[in-house]
Amino acid sequence: MRTYRAMRCSGFVQGVVVLTICLLCFVQTAMAGTSAEELVDRGIEIGQRGDYDGAIELFSQALRLSPNNAEAYYNRGLARSVIGDLNGAIDDYTQTIQRKPRSFEAYNNRGFTRAALGRYAEALVDISLAIAIEPKMAQLYNNRGAVRMSMSNYRGAIADFSSAIDLDPVLAGAYNNRGLARGLDGDLDGSIGDFTLAVRIDPRYTVAWYNRGNARVSKDDVQGAVEDYTKVLVLDPEMVAARNNRAFARLTLGDHAGALSDLDRVVEAFPDDATGWYNRGVVRKVAGDRLGAIADLTRAAELGDSLAVTVLEELIAPEH
Repeated sequence: MRTYRAMRCSGFVQGVVVLTICLLCFVQTAMAGTSAEELVDRGIEIGQRGDYDGAIELFSQALRLSPNNAEAYYNRGLARSVIGDLNGAIDDYTQTIQRKPRSFEAYNNRGFTRAALGRYAEALVDISLAIAIEPKMAQLYNNRGAVRMSMSNYRGAIADFSSAIDLDPVLAGAYNNRGLARGLDGDLDGSIGDFTLAVRIDPRYTVAWYNRGNARVSKDDVQGAVEDYTKVLVLDPEMVAARNNRAFARLTLGDHAGALSDLDRVVEAFPDDATGWYNRGVVRKVAGDRLGAIADLTRAAELGDSLAVTVLEELIAPEH
């Protein structure tokens, strides 16, 4: 029989460094006589209010007036990345770099956009170039570490996250990311230590609490994992992955009622996902609720979970 299946989600959060401009809302047609700089300023203003399409149009108008305006290309790249036009964003960052070769922001953002498309080797080159231009910026090392993580180069990622921490000892994200890399590299104690430092710096760092809970499960510190998942759910009651994993930990501790309570919420949140039904069916089976287990596993099977069929056959077979 299959063991209880817990959803595992990487808590890794990557962030594109945007130092110059934040961006981008509703735009009216530019008036005659408006300068490119004014159009860029207006695009930034409306972009900050959420009108990315309007901002893109303003930046494009600015470029028609001033085809070599690096700031317009850079900000249009930002806006395009937000709306999912990743190739357009890469083109704009490339245009920025051609006009402003020391724009480490453009190299960094082009790198992260390439990484989002799975082009990790190119992303690594871009962010390394950003670091060569601005070697004292901690976030750049954190970003390069993120790309190296995606390439399964965990030792390289750990080195980059450590460099970020040396430059900025209170960069909680770098501790969280190094914790993930250390865990993937087999150093669970170091992983837990890094997550602990991350939440010490930022007690509301939900992802780091969640990651420490996962690492504690791997270290067989199940009670500690329950405490971490509980902290996550205080901060974010809708984080279903933490609720599901707490159910797994509670089941391991023999707390069937607690596990079922968590899985009730999971099923309620995602009624069309077979995983929650399967997991609750398994818990009900372990708890001795045969009919409840059959009902949940039947629903999981209806939703396409082939392994639920196997467990159902074990439950139903004695009747024949």
